[in-house]
Formats: sequence, C-alpha cells, structure tokens
Amino acid sequence: MIIMYKIIQDPVNGPIKIEGIFNEIVDSKYFQRLRYIKQLGLCNTVFPGANHTRFEHSLGSMFLAKELMEALGIESNIPVLAALLHDIGHMPFSHGIEEEFHSLYGVVHEDITEKIITGSAQYDDSDIPDILKKYGYDPKDIADVATGTSKNYPLFSEMVSGPIDVDEIDYLRRDALFCGVTMGQIDYKRLFNTVMVDDNKLVGVEKSIPTIESIIITRILMFNTVYFHKTCRIAQKMLGYAYIDMEDRSREDIKLNDFEFMEKIRVGNSSYMLKRIMNRELFKVSYRASYTKEKVECVKEALKTFNPHDYILDIVPPLYFSGKGRIKNYATVYFGGRKQDITDVSSMAMALSGEMENRQIIVSCTENIYIKVRSILNEFNLENRNG
Repeated sequence: MIIMYKIIQDPVNGPIKIEGIFNEIVDSKYFQRLRYIKQLGLCNTVFPGANHTRFEHSLGSMFLAKELMEALGIESNIPVLAALLHDIGHMPFSHGIEEEFHSLYGVVHEDITEKIITGSAQYDDSDIPDILKKYGYDPKDIADVATGTSKNYPLFSEMVSGPIDVDEIDYLRRDALFCGVTMGQIDYKRLFNTVMVDDNKLVGVEKSIPTIESIIITRILMFNTVYFHKTCRIAQKMLGYAYIDMEDRSREDIKLNDFEFMEKIRVGNSSYMLKRIMNRELFKVSYRASYTKEKVECVKEALKTFNPHDYILDIVPPLYFSGKGRIKNYATVYFGGRKQDITDVSSMAMALSGEMENRQIIVSCTENIYIKVRSILNEFNLENRNG
C-alpha cells in the first residue's frame, strides 16, 4: 500500500514529515488560511525579517509535540493534533489587534479555535470536524486540549499550554530567528529527555533546571525586545484605530486573512491610516515615564481635548500581562527528593519573577500635535508626581 506523505522543510526544525490525518488537516481551508496570518502582526515594521506565519509555527508546534511524546514514551496523537490546531482561530495580524476584536465582538482567538475545530456557530463550514471523526477522534476533545482547557486530558493540555509547552518553545525559537535577535537558543531535546510525568503534569528534575531557566530568560528578553517593542505596538495600535474607524466593519472580518483585511481597510473610509503604516509614517513618541495609576489619570486628563485617535496612550508591559500565568515561571521540578516550584530552587527564576512588573507610560502622537502634547505633558511635571 502506498502511503501519501509530504516533507515540509522548516527553517527552524528541519524536514517535517506529515501523513494521514495531519496531511488532510494541513490541506484544509482554515489551516491553509494560516499561511496568510503573520505570526507577529506588524512587528516587521521594526524587524524586517518577521514575516513568518502562524502556518509554519503550527507545524513546528506539532513537530515538537511529537518529539515530546516520543521522549515520554506515550503513544497518542491527541496532543500532536492539538498542537497543530492550537492557533487555527487567530484573527488577522494575530495578537496585533486582537484587543480591538475583543472589545468589538467579545472573542479571543481561543474561542474561534474551539469553534473551527468543532465546526460550531459561524464556522459550520469547517472541514476539521469531519477529518477528525474520520480517524476516530472527538473534535471537542481536540479543541479542549488545543485551548488548554481539557479535563479529560489534563497532561496533554499542559503539553500545549503550560509552564513547559511546545507552543512556547517553538514560537520563542522561531521568532528570535526571524527577528534576527541573539536569543531563543533553547535546548528542547535535553528538556524533553529529562522531564517526567507526575500526577498528569510535566515535572522536571535537577538536570532540567538550566533549560527551564533558559526558557524563562528567553521569554522575558523576547517580550522586552520584540513583542512589547514600542514601535511595533504603535504600528499595531494605528491599525486598530483604522479598523475601529471603519464604517463597514463586521464580525465576519474575523475570518479574513491579513491581505484581505488590509484590502478592506485600503478601500474604506479610514484608508489614510493604513497608508501611514505602509509608508512607516508612524506616531512619534512624545512622552515616557514610569507607570503609576495616578500618572495615567493625569495623562488622560491632560490629553482629553485631543482627538483620541491622534495619540496613543500605552502602558508597557500592559496591565493584563501580570503574575505567574504570564511570566510562566511556575514549573515544578524534583529537587532534594521532593517536588518544588522552580522559583524555590532557582535564584535566577526567583530574581526574574518580578521583571515584567516594571512598567512605563508611553505617549505617541501625530506630528501635527507632537510639540503641543510634549509641552503639555512636560508642564504637568508628571515624572515627579506619585513616584
């Protein structure tokens, strides 16, 4: 019998072989759409090489899930399928304007991922459920693992979305490579061969600690250097303004890919903002200060007479990016004969636990109000207020 398979050449992981159910999923229309969804939104305005997509990241996550399963000696395709499908619900420009989609339509990409995998709501045209059922898999089980919410398969959920997960290991390595930054060197093979399963969780051993530390360090460096880069955030916020200002936006826009989304804005009433982004005529930073809640209120009061879409008031890192769930420094390891939190046995992990709590207020604006905004905020002498 001839088995049909494909070899996909991945620049991060090398050749990836797919066959059977994986081949059919990759060829499905919603998965093919990921070819046209940039992994890092508009970060290519700062890092020109950041043009990689959710398509290749999903394949990389699948590859790592298979490697992890083999290292653990577990035979199941469920986490491998979930890793392949975990990002299938991403909206145009990935996380770049997800905040705007959420504010308008009340959804995040995990919600859409669940609907595409199960073929529910406006995604009843998805062919993913039929492919999964054909091979004997329950779409709801795969969706729950893919979104990190499975009660039936908690271990598999943690493999895709946990303190040590294939999604993050792939995107950190991949994003660092394509952004051209000198980080992201994670020895995942050593990690996979030293972790163990304990009470449906991935638990490291003493030999795992250096690699887990490298993941925490890489995560923080990538967020500070790339994901929360002020110019990337300005470009993406400007795109969000362009979309919010459109007269004919609709919930169906969530289904668009990056090119279709930009074309819709290009011919719409807010096309001028898109032109600015395309020409890299971005808002210019006019004010920076250390963050306090009181200071933010002062800035809002100072700028209330300006058109709200002529300036951006940003807090970096964002307020929602807080706690162990975001830093993900809560991995468990066996040390001294008992299970302990990584922060209890690694001074490095402990020292980094509060790193993302150091926030800045950044105000950027159009050139026509730049001098005025700068003057007003300096007059307020905000840096000397409340810390």
